[in-house]
Amino acid sequence: MNNLPGTQYQDQSEIDVQLDLIYHMWDLPQYNDFWQTESAKALERHQPIEDIRIGARDEERVDVFKSAKPNSPIVVFIHGGWWMMCTRKFFSCVAQGFVERGYTVVISDYALCPKVGIPDITNASRAAVAWAYENAESINGDRERIFVTGHSAGGHQTAMVSITDWHQYGLPADVVKGAAPISGVFDIRPFQYSWIQPKLQLTSAIALQESPLFHIPAHGPPQLVILGEEESVEFHTQSENFVRAWRDAGMEAQYFDAPYGDHQTNMQMLLDPDSELVVMMDEFYRNC
Repeated sequence: MNNLPGTQYQDQSEIDVQLDLIYHMWDLPQYNDFWQTESAKALERHQPIEDIRIGARDEERVDVFKSAKPNSPIVVFIHGGWWMMCTRKFFSCVAQGFVERGYTVVISDYALCPKVGIPDITNASRAAVAWAYENAESINGDRERIFVTGHSAGGHQTAMVSITDWHQYGLPADVVKGAAPISGVFDIRPFQYSWIQPKLQLTSAIALQESPLFHIPAHGPPQLVILGEEESVEFHTQSENFVRAWRDAGMEAQYFDAPYGDHQTNMQMLLDPDSELVVMMDEFYRNC
């Protein structure tokens, strides 16, 4: 039997085992309760500037957790949910660790599939970075120190932001100084044959266009690629391939395979300014 085009798999059942997060996270409902509870606390505690519109669609908005000091580094966070679930409000709490380490945090959002396609989501993520650059001073940020991170589908978006030709947007080529995709995917071709395809409605052309692994630029921001030890083989393979491709192009890419946890564990660490992951990301960003 031949493999499905662009994949190492022979049928959907093989792909779904690798991409079905519930299969790898038996306690997903408890995680959902955790995010909702902690994000409500974070909104009350930090009082962000909410619901700033950055795009034509109503969902294309950001919430800004301002640093207490002017000219602070900026982190743009892009949420996950397989491009079809969740909003920025679900993950407000991830701003906490970076805010307490002196960053301004911009949590971005986008319309979801199937209302839009993944290219529209990528455009919204790029718009969030452009907005942070143009409005840095008003949010106590430094436009010369903008960094990007995101989880899962947001990790994919972090990589798509990293390969952007910013000259097309009237911005400096190095507007993003460093990127840290967490549990990301970098080749989305297998998703055409997965349980999520009815929502994503990918064509082969779009899947290739939106796979950052195949669009490595000549120049791009340093990468800190992060995932958890217990994540599926597909997640590990994709992260390793992206790091290798980035390095082969002569650019910096670090790889952190956290010796603990699953698809959600690293995200939980973002709430704690003294966690191993936040300290590592802080040091990485400040050395970019």
